[in-house]
Parts: sequence; structure tokens; C-alpha cells
Amino acid sequence: YRPERVVAGRTAAADAVRAYYDGDLAAIDGVAVRQHGTVLQHAGWDALRRIEPGRPLSYTVFAERLGAPAAVRAAASICARNAVALFVPCHRVLRGDGSLGGFAWGADVKQRVLAREAAGSCPA
Repeated sequence: YRPERVVAGRTAAADAVRAYYDGDLAAIDGVAVRQHGTVLQHAGWDALRRIEPGRPLSYTVFAERLGAPAAVRAAASICARNAVALFVPCHRVLRGDGSLGGFAWGADVKQRVLAREAAGSCPA
């Protein structure tokens, strides 16, 4: 959903991003998000929010967690259709061989965020 207007000022989401990049990896967890999608997509986006920082998993395991182990392509599609990537951390899902796979903001961004999370904090 898009806001009807933009208002200058501080937001909880912006504060959470600052805290995340200052090293508090859990800061993004409480930010409320709302996206258009199917029941399966919403279930997937909820599941993405439960993946721990620094512990990425494969699309296959992600599909299994959704209760649909044969639906690997659907699991990948859920990640691809996620509009709020940092707050719904689709970057924490990788290909079965451990390679990055796709990411709307580019593989280099995905790699940097994963590296920060693997280190246990987000250095500037």
C-alpha cells in the first residue's frame, strides 16, 4: 500500500533501519508491514520474518517451512514479490547450492546485508 501523502518527520521504520545498521539486528522485527498478496504469499512473508539473521536457508527449506515442499518455485516467487525487503527479509533465502539467487536491489546488496548479519551486527 502506498501512503496518500508524504509527511516530513521521524518514523518508527526509519528509526528501526538506523538501529539495524547500528548493530541491532532485531530492530526491524517489530516494524508493521502490509502488502497485497495471496494467502500463500502472506504466509510466506510471515515465514520470512521468522528466519534468524545470520542463518539463511535455501528455497527448498523455505518451501518445506510453508508446508509445501514441492513448491520451490512458488517459494521463490514469494520472495520476488516482496516489496519491503529489509523488514520482510527475503535476502535470507538462497539457492540450494548456497549461491545468492535473485534480489530486486541486486546481488551485491544481498551479499552485503547477509555478510553484516553473519557477523552478528551491521557495521557502518
